[in-house]
Amino acid sequence: MKNAKERPIVDARPKSPARRRFLKGAAFAGLTSGGAAAYGHTVEEERLIVRETIVAAPGWPAAHSGWRIGILSDFHCDRHRAVERTARAVAMLMALKPNVVFLPGDFVSGHNANDWIGPCAEALKPLTQTPGGVYGVLGNHDSLNAHPGAVAKGLERVGISILRNMSRPIPTLPNTYVIGVDDVLAHAAHWPRALRHVPEGAFRFLMVHEPDVADEMGPLGLTLQISGHSHGGQIRLPGFGPLHVPKMATHYPEGLRQGPHHPVYTTRGVGVMGPQMRLFCPPEVTLLKIVSAPASV
Repeated sequence: MKNAKERPIVDARPKSPARRRFLKGAAFAGLTSGGAAAYGHTVEEERLIVRETIVAAPGWPAAHSGWRIGILSDFHCDRHRAVERTARAVAMLMALKPNVVFLPGDFVSGHNANDWIGPCAEALKPLTQTPGGVYGVLGNHDSLNAHPGAVAKGLERVGISILRNMSRPIPTLPNTYVIGVDDVLAHAAHWPRALRHVPEGAFRFLMVHEPDVADEMGPLGLTLQISGHSHGGQIRLPGFGPLHVPKMATHYPEGLRQGPHHPVYTTRGVGVMGPQMRLFCPPEVTLLKIVSAPASV
């Protein structure tokens, strides 16, 4: 691991798509074997970090500068280890005292996904003590590996509001709405329905699982889009970036980036899919602080 960090891959030759695929495959094979795989599974997969980011929002009231949004995503509860990691992430986030919490999907996964809805919901239940509430949307695994209605019902049972193409006013902040769009890859998104009751001029926080949908949207007056899905790549190589990101997470793989019409924050998430490991991409407990953008000159 030390040598990999000190000597990242640097190659000045132009890389064709075929060559790039070969390099990714070779890097993946090297990193997922031997000591790197053991470290990624036993250490980094469990090494939750707190990631704080300031988001400057035009027109945001000075009286609410520093308003705190907590984000947890992509739990992929399909075994006890994933549930235990989720519970630790919840405790870490609650210690940061968020004003509101957003959960942008993929609560469960795997062949027995429905069996893990209850344990996942119980691990997330302490979030419901957040003053402004806790809101979630479904991800592609919630819709394709589980029964989406059962996932929503199980989470709502413990007090989490699952927004399936609907919006809610945030009770602790005037004129502020959270909009939840159902999963895009599952063909469940319905934008007009989601936006139906949001007044003009309101601050609008959009939750949708897949971040790259930002490139397909028109101007909707969004303050911020919050997404997951990417895992930040889950396995990254210094000097090379993520070896793989899923469909609809290539343009906004992690962190805060500006889209065509609004900013997008993509969290690395808490869990893993595919290889049960992370490398150079630890799981993330996210805290966003919303401040007023400086006046334009």
